Amino acid sequence: MSEQNQGNQAPAKKMLESSPLSGIAVPIAIVLVGGLIIFGVTKMLSTGKNHRDLVEEMNSKTFGNRWVAAYELSKFLAGQKIPAEDMPWVIENLSRVYKESVDSRTRNFVVLALGSLNNPLALNVLNAALEDQDPQVKFNAVVSLGNMSPGAAIQWDKIEALLQQDTDPGLKQVALLTMAAHNRPTTQEKAHSLLTSPEKTLRYSAAIVLIQYKSIDAIPVLEEILNLRYDVAQAGELNGAQVEGLKVNVLENLEKSKWNDLLKLVEKVEQDDTNVKVTTKAKQVLKVLKN
Repeated sequence: MSEQNQGNQAPAKKMLESSPLSGIAVPIAIVLVGGLIIFGVTKMLSTGKNHRDLVEEMNSKTFGNRWVAAYELSKFLAGQKIPAEDMPWVIENLSRVYKESVDSRTRNFVVLALGSLNNPLALNVLNAALEDQDPQVKFNAVVSLGNMSPGAAIQWDKIEALLQQDTDPGLKQVALLTMAAHNRPTTQEKAHSLLTSPEKTLRYSAAIVLIQYKSIDAIPVLEEILNLRYDVAQAGELNGAQVEGLKVNVLENLEKSKWNDLLKLVEKVEQDDTNVKVTTKAKQVLKVLKN
């Protein structure tokens, strides 16, 4: 069965949940959660409406309220399946709104709505949004493309260009994440180029991506991650929960890759780390690496 005929069923695992970087906290002010509660909108503003009602409402709204309608639709599509026969109509309407809208909030929620559908018909707009002037729209376009099914016709030249530009570290991070999620041939090369980045989270992202390639160049950065303290409170530093997530993420990827060259490093974590969740995971990883 083709994707066009599957409705908007979500993929088995989302990129941000199953990728090598799922424990990385994106250091950017335009994260998805922030977008969904923008201007105090914290819940569905209308009830009892289906996708067709919401699309018609979005089309009928004036400039000032259109983004609210787009928000409602994005929330609906993220949580509801729609009939396969309605998919082209919904995507056509969303695509038109994106192209016509001068309001970045509306474009942003349209991108979120299209991304939730995981349908190849949405690729034209999502690829175009990679060059949107608004960084939040661009960020969510990258995330949406990362969650598309393998083999999707993504314009990879635009994704890779984000890694070369003087862009926000968070945008570079999700660009690399998207490449890793789709196993792009140049992922290893791009990750290597970020290992020496002055931005910690970019270094950490690159090192975790490189675990699957068993790159020895990543080992010093992986050691840096696994030696992070939990009690650092300076502005701009990772908090304790983020440090825990990073360490567990590294250990999970070492377990998957069975990279036993890092056996001693994992043993040190199991013996010295003060976090029970991390040490427990280290014990699990040791069992795999020693077999």
